[in-house]
Amino acid sequence: MIADDEVAKAERARLEMLDAVYAGIQHRSEVLELVSNSELAEDALRAVQDLLGLTEQHAQAVLDLQFARLTRSSVARIERDREQLRAEWG
Repeated sequence: MIADDEVAKAERARLEMLDAVYAGIQHRSEVLELVSNSELAEDALRAVQDLLGLTEQHAQAVLDLQFARLTRSSVARIERDREQLRAEWG
């Protein structure tokens, strides 16, 4: 059985990841420009971290976004998930 604190930790981590992905979506033009102007993937990663104030793991999640995640319905689902988790975990 998983302890409540482990569930809470996992849910908070999920919220942080959704926040990072959402930030990347909201700043997709800037992210795309940074990535396309970067010589190496590592440069793009650092640039996204700096732009959005993210950890390396969260910046990588932004870089791993698929264009399909940019549809209105996908963004709306991310927003709903963020709101639900934020209501539960702040």
